[in-house]
Amino acid sequence: MFTAECPSCGAKVSLRASASTTAVCAFCKSTLVRRAEALERIGVQGELLEDYSRVQIGTGGRFEGRGFSVVGRIQLRDDAGAWNEWHVLFDDGATGWLSEASGQYAVTFDRGKAPAAGTFEALVPGSPVMIKGERWSVSDRRSARCTAAEGELPFPVDSRWEARVADLRAGERLVTLDWSDGDPPTLYVGQAVTLDALKPTLLRPVAAVEETAGALEGGLQNLACPSCGAAVRFVPKLAANVTCRQCKSELSGRAEGLVVEVERADRAERPTWLALGDACERDGDRWTVIGILARRAAEDPQEWTEYLLYSPKGGFRWIVHASGRFQWVEVLNEAPTVVGERATLRGEAYARSDAYDSITTWVAGSFNWRPKVDDRAHVVEFVRGAAGAGRRTLTEERTDTEASWSLATEADAGALSKAFGKADAPKPPLSSFVPDGGKRGVRDLAVIFSIVLAVLSLPAWLFGDDDDFFGSAIIAAIALWAPLRVLRGEDD
Repeated sequence: MFTAECPSCGAKVSLRASASTTAVCAFCKSTLVRRAEALERIGVQGELLEDYSRVQIGTGGRFEGRGFSVVGRIQLRDDAGAWNEWHVLFDDGATGWLSEASGQYAVTFDRGKAPAAGTFEALVPGSPVMIKGERWSVSDRRSARCTAAEGELPFPVDSRWEARVADLRAGERLVTLDWSDGDPPTLYVGQAVTLDALKPTLLRPVAAVEETAGALEGGLQNLACPSCGAAVRFVPKLAANVTCRQCKSELSGRAEGLVVEVERADRAERPTWLALGDACERDGDRWTVIGILARRAAEDPQEWTEYLLYSPKGGFRWIVHASGRFQWVEVLNEAPTVVGERATLRGEAYARSDAYDSITTWVAGSFNWRPKVDDRAHVVEFVRGAAGAGRRTLTEERTDTEASWSLATEADAGALSKAFGKADAPKPPLSSFVPDGGKRGVRDLAVIFSIVLAVLSLPAWLFGDDDDFFGSAIIAAIALWAPLRVLRGEDD
């Protein structure tokens, strides 16, 4: 262990890991770089955003049979939100990183410079990449800035430091390509984990979270919208990207309260089955609605509704309400294997059922990223099981910066209504689009009218030879089925 005095304030500063070259003084926030047997001050860090993370400097755990402790942190932010990169020191002297974003974790290790993997700009979310003969799928590509740091780190960082990184996945395995120091990128290899699987010790107690964050962990806070004065409920420091339900202004939660990012007053209120703040009990957790989205397919005006739920223990989940049906949705911290028209997750196969572009049409509440009206994503769906309670839907959503996967299970409308203390769920108007891949609506109508046309044509087929009638029937059939081939791309 290396120990020296901070040249700025005189406090004792220690570097435990041999790979650590930089430390942030816990007292004066000076950024210090080791020069031989002394520390040199090169700058000062900004204040950390205390974000309800239970991890802290000194938190311990085990990964693949080895003990570790957290010795440093870099906090990063981009337009979508913020996340933590925790620098960890293992008992055998090795170091690694524990990434934490929206309740999802991954452990990775520096493996030096990466072999040829393309440029940062060329990597497209959802596309395949070969590294050392293995196939990976790009799950994330983004540029972020360092907002703060603490503890000891293997390189100096400050507010001018920009991380240009891409994450690639294969099942639970994870690769990060980091262009922060130029080309070729640094290669980090590891896997997705859960916090419980790391058997953590010395996590931040709830009392410390209360003191630093100003509210109970996971608690909803009520503040007035600075644009229109309407009450706004949000989860501070965790899901603090907020859209006012009344005036639709885009807000963000800061230490001083809510701040207007984009002011709007052009979108009317709309009724939703669940309201912000509604809660239910499920799997031993209490889930609270903190955000609501309305979306539609690009080729269909009929909307569906998505509710973002939060639980202090379980993190984030979704309820999707579409065409009178409900689904519980979990965002996955792993990537299924896709080969042709099949996707495999945890040893189970799913069949591709649909693909479409979605458009966000309405936003209200708080989110752990910043959604906006007119956001677009390309959606590909795979299903397993017959329609009904046992059906599961595996969904990939691709944007310019991310390819994420989620797993949805059908939920009983009556049981869900009872859990939330609601009357029977409303039945939306008939839609030609069902976002879990069911080929219904327009296609079903075409089938029904085709049967009716055949029945009405039967007498002419049996007893007549009216060519004009047959020509009209053929034209009617084409009129029924041509829109499906053009708009839906189905091979009907």
